[in-house]
Amino acid sequence: MLWVADTGPVLHLAEAGALHLLPLLGEVVLPPAVQEELLRLQAGPPDALNVRPLTPFSTTQADDWCKAGLVDRGEAQAIALARQTGADYFLTDDAAARLLATTLGLRARGSLGVVLWLTGQKQIPQAEAENYLEKLAGTSLWVSPRIMAEARAALKMMVQP
Repeated sequence: MLWVADTGPVLHLAEAGALHLLPLLGEVVLPPAVQEELLRLQAGPPDALNVRPLTPFSTTQADDWCKAGLVDRGEAQAIALARQTGADYFLTDDAAARLLATTLGLRARGSLGVVLWLTGQKQIPQAEAENYLEKLAGTSLWVSPRIMAEARAALKMMVQP
């Protein structure tokens, strides 16, 4: 399974001590702008994540979305790369990026979705997933109380007999 990530989930999962979860999803790749953002934040992309270049067409698309004010550069490049590669999922914690991506036909997930996905795939146990949800709530990721409650409820439903 191929996932393309923007900066947010990589940063938030790192803050929660859960960056090691990303490779469990399958192949997770980043566009150059996300790599640059992570380096600027002194968080550098993990070795397990590869950076893929954009084609000229994808670069133009990303630039156009930025010029239109729809999303920032990293998110724009990640969406363009997801389309370019035919990625299974686009990984973002940004509402505007998620909206643009879904409008373009991409399936988007966020940091909470990573934890829920891996739990549903039986890659991590419920107790570990609960711990990661709590840790994510304490990171720079802004999550409304309603969304966090929904994530906790979804987690409980997944593990019921």
